Amino acid sequence: MRRYVPFTLVILSALGVGCKPPPPPAPEGLDETTSYMFRNFYTGDAEFQAGIQGFMAWFESEGFALVGQEATSDNTDAFVINDLTLDEIEHLPMNEVLSSDPEGAETEPRDLTKAKGVVSLAEMDCPWTGSERLIARPDQDVIFTGEFEAYDRTYMTSRQTWHDAAVALEFDAADEPLDVFAEGFDVQAYQRTLLRTENVVDPTAVLTANVGEYPMHLDLRHGEYEVDGEKLGGMVVLSWIEDAAWGSGGNNALMQSYSLEVDMQRPDDKTLRMLALWNEPRGPGIDPTSAFALNFAVNKSLKSSERLSDICAGKIEVADEPTE
Repeated sequence: MRRYVPFTLVILSALGVGCKPPPPPAPEGLDETTSYMFRNFYTGDAEFQAGIQGFMAWFESEGFALVGQEATSDNTDAFVINDLTLDEIEHLPMNEVLSSDPEGAETEPRDLTKAKGVVSLAEMDCPWTGSERLIARPDQDVIFTGEFEAYDRTYMTSRQTWHDAAVALEFDAADEPLDVFAEGFDVQAYQRTLLRTENVVDPTAVLTANVGEYPMHLDLRHGEYEVDGEKLGGMVVLSWIEDAAWGSGGNNALMQSYSLEVDMQRPDDKTLRMLALWNEPRGPGIDPTSAFALNFAVNKSLKSSERLSDICAGKIEVADEPTE
């Protein structure tokens, strides 16, 4: 007997109604991938997933050669990445102009071409859930001893709920972009996927520059992602400052700072960590575009990955985090 199929069902099937749209194309190459992931950090899962796929494709094809490598006067260009553009940062709340003195009496345009970008890669002796627990801790001055005079972190969503989601591999789906900066946006509905934080950072002196404490935005997003047919756990971290941070003497400043971190699950309970940094330091004798400054940034970030790895492997002991 011939089965009757409703005409409307035939039409809907032909039109593809109810079918998921094809995934967006993954970015290609390191420059395109870092720009894409910075711009699409708060997008829906499909767009975010495309960034993960693009990053891992670049890593498998050529990025693996940079793992654990230090920058030297002979290889600086291998670690340099494209400048960010206004298109990549326009979704973030930040001042259009920067304070050009400690009091903010004078301002200057935000010039992204002055915030030069570099990248470092490391394979850490951590499962990805272990590295994310260290990076999500409030006492980053303990985790990265010597990097900060002080560090204060406020959580805008539940850290415990976020960690539990990684253990259970149960995350909040995001079918639409996460408009986290819109008034009335319910970020709690995505707290198994997105950990939002506000930070007050007091860094130690870098090169000849010593700036005071300043506020910094830092959000962490994790999940399980399909890469070439294999599901991998991973985390991406986005940070930025809204305005320039000046030292008390008025001679040194961190005019701009942006970062993108990608931590991806690797075989044998290891984690691949990529850290991309775009900074504009200012001070006497500082040329942020010089090979010396760029190499310093690369190697400093590589050492932070090595420290995380040593903590995970039990080679370095750190104090338990403070309890409330």
